[in-house]
Amino acid sequence: MKEVIKIVLTNWINVVSIFIAIYVAGFISAIIKDKFTFSEALFGTTYSVVGYGSVFWIGFFVVIALLDVLLFSFNREPRYTNYKLALEWIIISSPFVYWLIKYNQWIFLVAILAFLIGQYLRRRVMFQS
Repeated sequence: MKEVIKIVLTNWINVVSIFIAIYVAGFISAIIKDKFTFSEALFGTTYSVVGYGSVFWIGFFVVIALLDVLLFSFNREPRYTNYKLALEWIIISSPFVYWLIKYNQWIFLVAILAFLIGQYLRRRVMFQS
């Protein structure tokens, strides 16, 4: 179980990668598309990602931790890690693909791609001692 907790704790990589990507994309969108001033874009993006996005962050933490526990509790062999991480990415990204298509909000594509990159980076850290 100790190894599974170590795997769950590697989720900080996903959180950082998604947070940075969404923050940068939101800030650029606020400046270019919405014509905000620098300070308005800074405050608005921070509020959107942290405040409004808190529902997302809580759900993301819970779902990815549960999937890690379920997928890595039974078999922790490194040869299956890529499949497990891909399955996590597909399960968690599915609603965002739907919202991307339905609402035509490109920030969801940014989140999906950032999560994919985070999973790739996380794979490299998972089994280092």
